[in-house]
Amino acid sequence: MAKAGRPSTYSEKTADEIVQRMIEGESLTAICKDERMPPRVTVYAWFDKHPDFYARCARAREALADYLVDEIDEIAKSATKDNIEQVKIRVSTKQWRAMKMAPRMYGDRTRTEVTGDNGGPIQMQAITVDATKLEPAQREALKQALLAAKEKKG
Repeated sequence: MAKAGRPSTYSEKTADEIVQRMIEGESLTAICKDERMPPRVTVYAWFDKHPDFYARCARAREALADYLVDEIDEIAKSATKDNIEQVKIRVSTKQWRAMKMAPRMYGDRTRTEVTGDNGGPIQMQAITVDATKLEPAQREALKQALLAAKEKKG
């Protein structure tokens, strides 16, 4: 006789179904609302105990982002003069979710540049420290900083 209630014991069959449903466009939250599926708290516990399952779900989440992008295209094609505001909201929501699920593919690109004053080149300046003129605590701090820099470099 089958045990009543939601599954809480990990099985490859359940894991495969979760991954497949995510790939097909269903969110983990929606999947876990299904009475045949484990609750979200259980799935998150499985992530810790089954790294392969976690990796498969991470890839499925990226596939879900692809699905959302495909949906965006279909939604945009359905825009009319009468529903344009609703379409904008739906597109924006799905776009945001895709960006969060697969930031490398759909996220905003950021570029960091380091420049000197007024956008010019960075100016380097060498300074000389006469350690004999430092207090003992300052000499010790300098020594520790130099040793740390040496360890980091080597």
